[in-house]
Amino acid sequence: MRKELPTIICILMAVVVVVSMYFYVPNEKWKLMDMFDNWYNLLYYLAMGLGLINLTRIHVMAVVKRRPNWVYSIWLVLFMWAYFILAMIQTVDGPQADWVFQNFLTPIDSTVFALLAFYITSASFRAFRARTLEATLMLLTAFIVLLGTSPLGDLIIPGWTTAKDWILSVPNTGGQRGIQIGIYLGGLAAALRVMLGLERAYLGGAR
Repeated sequence: MRKELPTIICILMAVVVVVSMYFYVPNEKWKLMDMFDNWYNLLYYLAMGLGLINLTRIHVMAVVKRRPNWVYSIWLVLFMWAYFILAMIQTVDGPQADWVFQNFLTPIDSTVFALLAFYITSASFRAFRARTLEATLMLLTAFIVLLGTSPLGDLIIPGWTTAKDWILSVPNTGGQRGIQIGIYLGGLAAALRVMLGLERAYLGGAR
């Protein structure tokens, strides 16, 4: 029963959601979705709280056992709980909480993404070796898009930006939509397996 009960609950919840989303049911007679939405929000915030506690426990143990880079664990725990308490006192829109967010998190976030751009460029240079026809096409496309994005594109060759926009709006969009369709079909197949009780990996590896 330890495995059967969660499977039955999952199947029932999935059936209720599918019926409510794909079939017309009068709202005054169908209040289950509102109740499920409240349950979802409750479970979401409980999971966030558990994550906060678990993250604190892991980094406190790293400090106690003097693991490598344990000093960073101190900073993480201090700032995490300090901002949490500050946000609980005055909400995230409060003056001090908003100041911390705008002057600490936003610049750090921008810095990390700026560094990430250089890593991506370096990885692309190593990966896009023109050894095959496909790699050559990827290299040429990346060069056109990168140069077209910069202000130098139209200065070197008039109309370069137009070529870049066409690549992004036609082949790129078509490829992305094809990938999304594949993802959705895979998600549908996984959902059907869960609803039919064929997939039980969410029970902790049980099949």
